[in-house]
Amino acid sequence: MEEYGLDGLVASAEAVLPGLGPLVAGLAGLAVDAGEAVTLDAMELLAAGPRGRALLCGVVQLALDRQAAAEVRVPAVTGADEVARTRAERGHARTVVTTLGEVVVRRIAYRSGVKGAGSLFVRDAALNLPPLGYSWPLQQLVVMFARDGAYELAQELLLAATGVRIGKRQLEQIVAAAAADVPGFYAGCGPGPGRPAEPGQDAAGPLALSADGKGVAMLPGSRRKGTRAPGQRVRNFATRPGIGEKGCKRIAEVACVFDVIPQPRTPQEVMAGRHGGQDEGKAGSKPAPRAVSRRYRVDIADDRSAAVGWLFDEAIRRDPGQARDWIALVDGDNHQIRLIEAEAAARGITCPVILIDLIHVLEYLWKAAWALHAPRDPAIEAWTIAQATDILHGRVAEVTARITQAAGQHPPQGPEHARNITRALAYLQAKQPCLDYPRALAAGWPVATGVIEGACRHLVNDRMGITGARWSTDGAQAILWLRVIHANGDHDAYWHHHIRQEHHRNHLSRYHDGLELAAA
Repeated sequence: MEEYGLDGLVASAEAVLPGLGPLVAGLAGLAVDAGEAVTLDAMELLAAGPRGRALLCGVVQLALDRQAAAEVRVPAVTGADEVARTRAERGHARTVVTTLGEVVVRRIAYRSGVKGAGSLFVRDAALNLPPLGYSWPLQQLVVMFARDGAYELAQELLLAATGVRIGKRQLEQIVAAAAADVPGFYAGCGPGPGRPAEPGQDAAGPLALSADGKGVAMLPGSRRKGTRAPGQRVRNFATRPGIGEKGCKRIAEVACVFDVIPQPRTPQEVMAGRHGGQDEGKAGSKPAPRAVSRRYRVDIADDRSAAVGWLFDEAIRRDPGQARDWIALVDGDNHQIRLIEAEAAARGITCPVILIDLIHVLEYLWKAAWALHAPRDPAIEAWTIAQATDILHGRVAEVTARITQAAGQHPPQGPEHARNITRALAYLQAKQPCLDYPRALAAGWPVATGVIEGACRHLVNDRMGITGARWSTDGAQAILWLRVIHANGDHDAYWHHHIRQEHHRNHLSRYHDGLELAAA
């Protein structure tokens, strides 16, 4: 670029906005160097690399400096403590790390001279400066990276995307602060902005409630009461842990409410889909009922009753008049079933239809089949399918009688097989009230807990189960809340809510005339 041309460009820029000239010169130089690059990736790295970010950071700094120079001194600023700050001091600077680099914010400090009454910075409130020293867009990137991967990976991604390196402890602080408003968001703002229903969704269809738990490895101080620390356990072996000595996990309770698009099926169609392949084109198979409009909650701090209470809260929000069929899909856990029944009774609600997951029933049938047949007998699978089909037809009593008779005629070989027969019979007899599969299939309801099983995997295990990870309760809950926000599709709505809450918490609440300040 000709020197006189660059000088004229800089002079024109300075005439438009003092301080803009050097930035324009730098941009011109960057454009020249990019034009001399051979490949597209080299051009892109020049523009989006340190030089490009430095120029954009200069633009932000120039805007901040212009605002600082134009800041008007007010006679007095009264804090929430009702102490008036009448002494104004210019030039107080604060550094904030942004996605483009560090910028310096200069503003007027208002002091009172009263001991214990801190300074107030009106411009901090106007700019909504974050308390941790990292800009809100940068913190949002941290949340997105740390939510889905290890903190070390989040550091690498953040460095690659912005050129900013943040320590692991600071990342944890940002994540904890970012999740602080999740309970209030869902309690006060509901589920966020309404999203259009999926095509074909029947708003008057069944409403499904489901919950399950997933263990998370915790630090010693975050285990539930009654869980022994590894050092307090009796060691059976010197070189490796024995049974009951491995791990120290805390259960994260996952809850989900979803609408069901019904799909009536016959027992044969269910078993064809289960054992004949999942493809809808398979002979005899039929698509399963669809789960839509899923809403999740994951809690590792509270007990399981909180998750069950949320299930009913969300169900009532969707169906205040209880005009729809409510289905509770469970894995057979007696405590969970009692919690559901107790919650319904406490609210005066007719208890939802409780269905045991068919897959858990099949597990007991397989164990009984292995106990009643010779090893590797091809008849094992046919026998299991036949019993499962009978149970789907509602013939649970016949199946238990058949197993009892077979066990009497051909006693199981070995104590383990005998225990499996006893457990299978006890399970089927105890759970019979929750095995009303004929009604469920005729109405097109789901008979398996695949939705909640999948949620346990992708909401909890995919992030919390990273090899070597050990969590504090607060750290784990923060990550789980942010993952739930993302899974529910509420990330953008929640982030705006969080920024507003931070503005009030960090700034407006410190002023006696906070509302007037916000208006100004």
